[in-house]
Amino acid sequence: MSTSPHYKGEQNNSTIKKDGDTVKIEATALDVTWGNDPRYWSIDKTRGSISLHQVSWLEVSGVFDKSVLDTVNAGLDTSKTYSLKFRVKMKADAFGWSGCPVYLMVKDGDTKKFKWKKVDLSRLTAGTEVYIPESPDKHTFRPPADKLTFGLFEIWRGRWKGGLEILQVIIERDQQ
Repeated sequence: MSTSPHYKGEQNNSTIKKDGDTVKIEATALDVTWGNDPRYWSIDKTRGSISLHQVSWLEVSGVFDKSVLDTVNAGLDTSKTYSLKFRVKMKADAFGWSGCPVYLMVKDGDTKKFKWKKVDLSRLTAGTEVYIPESPDKHTFRPPADKLTFGLFEIWRGRWKGGLEILQVIIERDQQ
């Protein structure tokens, strides 16, 4: 049992899958700040999801070395453009999201900089699974050669929020 209050994701061939030009990553493969504290999060390894009870500091991230992605046959072509999206669901008891946008982040291999996209979760319907950002909006990037880095954040407002379930991360090759 870990003594750290933070959850370190399990990166293996059961949490990372490639389907054609799409990589699907279960939420349990992600690192979650305060994820080992049951007051704040529930980690469901059977379903592969993580559920937020309440936090004032939302930080869920993934850092996947190229060697890990290659080992599970989920390598990304650095010459192609991909889009990042999270599959999420708001629970009926969700709170604190009004005026509190979240930000998706991904490191771009071309610019070597982090690209950010603002998303308003307060508009989501409780109990419905959605992808963020929602279509046709995309958060595109070219993967770096060494590692894939991305995340979902709300660390600036200092307000409590809860009721978000993160189900999966989708990395999809852009067909343009």
